Amino acid sequence: MKLASKKIVLTNGTSPLGKELLSLLLSEGALVVVGDSTPEEIPNHANLQKYKIDASKPDQMERLIESAIETLDKIDVFVINSEQFSYAEDEKENWSGLKHLFQTNLLAPIFTIQKLTNLISVGLHIISVSSSISAYPTLGYGLYGSSKLAFDYFWDSYRKQVGKHFQFSRVVANSPKETDPKHLAKMVFRSIQRPKQSREETWKQWMNHYFLRFFPFSQFFRSLYYGFRFKMQKKKKLSETILPSSD
Repeated sequence: MKLASKKIVLTNGTSPLGKELLSLLLSEGALVVVGDSTPEEIPNHANLQKYKIDASKPDQMERLIESAIETLDKIDVFVINSEQFSYAEDEKENWSGLKHLFQTNLLAPIFTIQKLTNLISVGLHIISVSSSISAYPTLGYGLYGSSKLAFDYFWDSYRKQVGKHFQFSRVVANSPKETDPKHLAKMVFRSIQRPKQSREETWKQWMNHYFLRFFPFSQFFRSLYYGFRFKMQKKKKLSETILPSSD
């Protein structure tokens, strides 16, 4: 797909991935609408229209879709990039935090896809950015991983349900602390150019996935690795809360 004059909507353009992807899209002549909580941080461009939204609120995602259609006349590609990251927060009960996490990572994206496929009858390409961390239980990522895994389940089911009228492409990012925004943006960009059901950020992810699948015992060592990281993170947080003693 040539991107000149293609009409693309992107959420969270100020994220590391969003910045890299937006630069690629505009350099190729795409017409882009961005929904972001801080659109004033995004440089102006002749092919860019910005809207201030809270991606955790379905009504504001609906407003972004309707504004984009009004601005662009149609939407060729919609990139769901917004997410809320949580690490080592599994043991703390926080209802408002849980609500915001699952609204951002699960409920609002589901609502967005439903709204898009109901408003646009054919030809729409939806791209989501997933995470490889949700493929297996991982210490420290229980909340984040469960929200992403729940969305992946909906994605896979709904993609088959709506049939041939729409294109769905998923780009699976590396674990949050190991992802490279520049390389990930290139994978999303490649999915826009050449739609594919799924792409990995790196070939190592593909290798790790099949290694863990065919050699289940290796998951034990994976758990040890992430368990060690989790303990180090907890020690770091504990040390940050202890004030230095004064003589």
